This record gives sequence, C-alpha cells and structure tokens, in this order.
Amino acid sequence: MLFMLRTFLAPALAPVLAAFLLLPHAAAAQETQANPYGFTQDYDPDPAMWVLADEDTTIYMLGTFHALPRGFEWRSERLESVIAEADALYLETTDFDLSLEAVDVDTKLVERLSRRELTSDRLSAEGAERWRQLVHLSGQDFATVDEMPLLLALLTMGTITGEAAFASSYLYGVETVLEREFRASNRPIFAIEDSGAVMYSLIRMDGDNLLAELDSRLQAWDGKQVASFYDADYVEVTGDAFWEAEHNWARGIVADDFDLGFGDGAINDAFSVNLLDRRNAQWAEWVEAKLEEPGTILLAVGAGHFEGDASLLEMLEARGLVAQRIE
Repeated sequence: MLFMLRTFLAPALAPVLAAFLLLPHAAAAQETQANPYGFTQDYDPDPAMWVLADEDTTIYMLGTFHALPRGFEWRSERLESVIAEADALYLETTDFDLSLEAVDVDTKLVERLSRRELTSDRLSAEGAERWRQLVHLSGQDFATVDEMPLLLALLTMGTITGEAAFASSYLYGVETVLEREFRASNRPIFAIEDSGAVMYSLIRMDGDNLLAELDSRLQAWDGKQVASFYDADYVEVTGDAFWEAEHNWARGIVADDFDLGFGDGAINDAFSVNLLDRRNAQWAEWVEAKLEEPGTILLAVGAGHFEGDASLLEMLEARGLVAQRIE
C-alpha cells in the first residue's frame, strides 16, 4: 500500500494507480497478537451516506476506502438496505464496464518519457543528490523513477515497505466487495470516469515550478526516511493508531477539510486540482444528468471526495442540489 495514498490520497486516487504500481494483496490475520497492525472495533460501523432523489430517481452516495485490512467491519443495516435496493453500481473505475472507451495512457506515457529531461538533471547539485537518496530509500529503481513525470514519481515512491505493506489489501476494499455482490446478483456495474484520463492529467503536470519546489523540499528533508519527506512531522504508529482514518470513516465521521499532505505549494495544488477539484466538479455534473434517468443507483467513491470546501457535496450545492445525509 502507498503510505501517502493511504494517509491522504487513498480515497481519491488508488484505483487510478492500479495500472502502474504493484499493490499488495496479502494480509496477515488481524487477530494475531504478534501483528503490530492488528485492530479492534468496539463500535457498530455506520459509514456516511447521502441521497439525492426526485419523483422517479434515487441516487445513494457512499464514501469508501479502496483498500482495507482483512476482517475490518464497515457494513451497517442501513447500508445493507441501500445495497439491496440499488439497481446498479457506479464506481470511479471498474474492470466490468465494457462500454467505457479509455484513454491509452500507456502510449501517452511512453511518448512523454521519450522526450522528458531527467528529474536529476533539473535539480541543483544538492537537490539531485538528495533525490537519489530518497529514491534509494523508497526501494525503487533510480533510473525508472528519475525519468518519470514528477507527480507520478512522487506517488510511486510512497510505497510502504516491510510488514506494514501487507496490512491492507484491495481484496477487502469496499469497491471489490460491492463489485462481487452486484455481479453475483447480475446487476450492472459502471465507471463514472476514465481512470486513464485522470492519470494523464497528472503526467502532464511536470513544469519547472514543481521541480523548483521539489528541490527546496529535498534540501529541507532530514534524509532519514521516505515518510519524513512527505510529512516532516511523521511518527510511526501501529495498532489502532495506524488505522485511525479507517476507524473514523467506519464511524461515519466526515472531516471539514481534506488535506493531501503537501502543504500550500505548487505540488499540492497540482494534486488537488487534478485529483479532487476537477473530478468533483465533473462528477457533480454527472449526478445532475443522472437525475434525469429513472431508477435507483449506488454511487460509491473515495471518502475524501465528500470532505473539504471543494467536495462533491459542495459542487452539487453549487448546482442547486442538496444531498441529504442518511441518518
């Protein structure tokens, strides 16, 4: 799992990266005392849901976690009822929507790499040395990462290593579970966007302003571990503290803000615009159009899209559509 994605971006981007990163699919038994990433749930799960409806259309919206530890409980009676009622499932991305015409992002990436100047050649001497150190600590191949567009490289290097890498898996993520159930009941599953187009929007963001900020951050980095580059205040945690974000989500806690973890600079802005703001605006337009079609659907997208002042909920309100929290 990616520590940066898991902490900040997992609800927003994890499906988009599936074609680029080898993600773990193993999970140790969470009940084993020797497991430092075991967890306890002394509460009844009740993840946040919203509904928009008119005379012949009902759209349920569920915030999700794309990857979860085995045995993590997240289903409530209310959610079970919604799942049973929905005629179709809509996700950020899915392999089961055969109608989607996807952008050939692999070809576009190869074309960009063929003419891109290496990141290390665009940094100061000190920055380039720190860059090499960061990539080495991440366990990635330096030549491969050095030629990547910067935002893609930063995502790639966020990989958790060691035992923590196997603590969570897509096999137990909300979307995987929902896909399995909708397929078993012969109900259709659709994607609301082209994940390749989302990835390409990140690949294109590779300007000198981003490299200048990278250079500055590298020189300020303590050089001790990858995590401290992404978050200078990073403290390693285990047990339930490791799963704080998942626990909050399962309890139905919706934060007022959504922090990507890159401060207020150009890198954070590039991620925010392409992963959150633009997508949320497009999804709000999609939801408004979907209200013109009769039926009941479940829209399940990353929980982070329902947080912050540019959330999907805020984008819907800007269109005069107020989604009601299901209590």
